[in-house]
Amino acid sequence: MIRVSLAFALILTASACGPTEHHGFTGTVDLGDNFVAPDLALDEDFFFCRIEPDVIEKYGCASGNGGERGQCHDSRSALQLIGTSERASCDRNGRVTGAVPDAYRANYEAARFFVQTDPLTSPLYLRPTNMASHPRRIFAPSDPAARLITEWITSGAP
Repeated sequence: MIRVSLAFALILTASACGPTEHHGFTGTVDLGDNFVAPDLALDEDFFFCRIEPDVIEKYGCASGNGGERGQCHDSRSALQLIGTSERASCDRNGRVTGAVPDAYRANYEAARFFVQTDPLTSPLYLRPTNMASHPRRIFAPSDPAARLITEWITSGAP
């Protein structure tokens, strides 16, 4: 009887919450009976040697391009990024060989929260390609930058 009452209380609580809205997405998510959070082992070196210079810096994600100075991911976004002129020293195999700039480390930590196990449903991929809520398209899904993001996420998936 206690199990039935507890189950009924959980169902009522869950249904009272109803649909959720987060960053422009509205809907419900069924996590299933035995939900386990995905365990991504994202490659920091890949981020520092490829994502940071070839995506974040190349496309001005932190500072903006043209007339957008100070209006992108440096101040008004949930994904706060730090622009820098420093570079990580990487070998030809994409491994860090020297000190990593503090901005790169901060950007890695910030970006991790916008990554899901499936790169094609990950906000870090969907938003700059404008396939999800974003002020504008930064690059097309066929762009090398989009492919780098999917490669980075895929390499960390279990």
